[in-house]
Amino acid sequence: MEDPVALLEALLGTRSDEVATALQAACAAVRKAAPEASEHIFATYVVGSVFTFTGKLGGAFCHPVAYANHVNLGFNRGTELEDSEGLLEGSGKLIRHIRIADASVLRTRGVKDLIAQAVAQGIALANQKHGIVPRVITSPEARAAKKAGQQVAKKAAKK
Repeated sequence: MEDPVALLEALLGTRSDEVATALQAACAAVRKAAPEASEHIFATYVVGSVFTFTGKLGGAFCHPVAYANHVNLGFNRGTELEDSEGLLEGSGKLIRHIRIADASVLRTRGVKDLIAQAVAQGIALANQKHGIVPRVITSPEARAAKKAGQQVAKKAAKK
């Protein structure tokens, strides 16, 4: 299995040390709360991880991401979380996030509680589907190779 810390470190080369440290800390907090969750690492205009118990992006419950100058800890069904401290930001239909200025934010009771609630949501969603799948770590390269293989197989099937 690939090392998620090393994968993220390689992708965070263009980010400041503060942003890289905050993202690694946010991902570590989610991994600690959900050690059996799969982690899909990605790099677009942001670098981050998507955590899921279903193995699929559609079953994601949490997604820490590093922008150029800051980190957000996103909750895929954040509008459904009990946020008694008013920490969540955002105005979309479902997703909410917390800006992570530094790792100390992740040690607060309110953030730990939101992560725990999101983990429970993720487990419930997985159980509604096909159950929790075995933990996997995927890199952007692995997903691209899999997609390319699927496209080749589709072309071969059409012949």
